[in-house]
Amino acid sequence: MIEQKDYIMRIIHEWIRTLIKLIFNKDIDRDEEESVPLEVMEQYRKLIAMIDDGEINEAENILLDGLDAGSRAYFEMALLFYEKLGGKPEAFLTEHDYSQEEVIDGLKYVVNYYGYGSLMDAFTEELG
Repeated sequence: MIEQKDYIMRIIHEWIRTLIKLIFNKDIDRDEEESVPLEVMEQYRKLIAMIDDGEINEAENILLDGLDAGSRAYFEMALLFYEKLGGKPEAFLTEHDYSQEEVIDGLKYVVNYYGYGSLMDAFTEELG
């Protein structure tokens, strides 16, 4: 079971890495210091701090309430939000009333919102 959870965490990271590479021409594994657009850096830091403090659902609500179809920077930040969240251990997520399935659902929602749902669908077929 642990191997399955680790596999899901790696897959989430690779989905997001691939999306960011295709859409923004950035590699989050190589350009870590430049991965978050400056326009949304403050918001991103706030949301990540909330995740680290266990306020995952609250952070996600703020993220989703702020979605703006015209903001590529916010889209990129949202992808990175779910990448950070997907990297959290299942025990941490469970302790704070969240799950890896919710990470996937949130990621799919954001990707669909910004019009890249068909691309995401191609990635997620393997997990059902």
